[in-house]
Amino acid sequence: MIRQFLRNASSNATKATISTTSSLSTSTNNNYVNTPEQQRQEQRPELLTILPSKRILNRILFDIDSQLTYKQMIPILNHIYKNLSTPESINLNQLKIQSSYDLMKFKKLLQEIRKVTNSIDVHLLDLENELIEQSAELGNNDAITILAFETVRKRQILKEIVDEEDYQHANELIKQLIDINHPLVFKMAGDLSWELNQPNQAIEYWQTYIQLASNKNSGGDDYDDHLCQIYYNMGYYYFTYLKHPNLTLAKLNFQKCINHGFGGGGGSSGGNSNEFIVKSHFYLGQLYVNTNPKLSKYHWEISSSSGLKDSIINLGFLEMNCFQNYNLAIEWFKLGVELNPNEAQCLIGLFDAYIALQNWKSANIYLSKLNKLFETITEKKKKTSELPESIKSSIIYNESMLKTFHETRLNDIKLVTSKIV
Repeated sequence: MIRQFLRNASSNATKATISTTSSLSTSTNNNYVNTPEQQRQEQRPELLTILPSKRILNRILFDIDSQLTYKQMIPILNHIYKNLSTPESINLNQLKIQSSYDLMKFKKLLQEIRKVTNSIDVHLLDLENELIEQSAELGNNDAITILAFETVRKRQILKEIVDEEDYQHANELIKQLIDINHPLVFKMAGDLSWELNQPNQAIEYWQTYIQLASNKNSGGDDYDDHLCQIYYNMGYYYFTYLKHPNLTLAKLNFQKCINHGFGGGGGSSGGNSNEFIVKSHFYLGQLYVNTNPKLSKYHWEISSSSGLKDSIINLGFLEMNCFQNYNLAIEWFKLGVELNPNEAQCLIGLFDAYIALQNWKSANIYLSKLNKLFETITEKKKKTSELPESIKSSIIYNESMLKTFHETRLNDIKLVTSKIV
């Protein structure tokens, strides 16, 4: 967990510097219950047991253009890791760390590990947070930006109680960083505005970030990742937020998101694993479905390869309704059912495809599944008062879909029943 926001920034706006203060209040005594972080510290595994293999780490270090080797990195990470509960014991001079650059590279390494393993280890997350803290103490403006917005976001987004002095100091640091046109501060200001449902302000900040980072070549290690996120959000804005969607700008921004995923900053896990790239392919598929179904198919095949359920469903209906490839449509629908046996759209698609192939036996199998699903949903609907809102809306949506299915396919249902009897 990131320590309490550090105070006393330098009045020199060209470089914000942080000095360390204790995160414990004066009322703290020894009779306290261990926090989750302290409990983790007491039972932390050895660092090497939770890191990937040396081969994978070397590959990531190469990908992120680290100047330090695996042999140089491990002692530094081990020292910081072993002192996570007592950060005042961390001695960077002893480790011969003179620049925050290497620490931020290690932070990037841990980010890439999350992508490669597709998992989050709480111990590595604690280590990543401490690397940010240590980088901030060395005057790294990216790290200071991250800490400042962490504090502001806690109050404005998470609605947590934040010390007023810390909150005001965070805003002052953000102002200083804006005054010196530090690129990351505009990116994170855009993110905050987006979360606050202020998309126009967010886009303005993001466009400033793009201009500054591009002109100064100072986007940092996460430049391409940041651009993937920014261009996806902008594409989503032009496609869904406006009363009259700007489809041209939506396509342009989704495509830019994809391009930057392959621009060298996609990370060790490969460009297509980036969630924003996957979603960009999905929405481009929607944008081209009426004008260029083959291109739509291309984009949906890419997004479905990452397991995006909606792409799989759309591909099934595209193959069936546009290309009349019923057997291929069946494959997609069956894949969707494997992911979720109660996926109503895929069950409906399978019924329709088998009707088109005049495979009455298989059509009847999926008709039975749909009828059983409808009965299950009807029973669940009686208990909706006990269910979360998201599940309630899902039940209502599926019930409506199944009612429409029965109303619009009366002749097909009668035909299947007559053939089986």
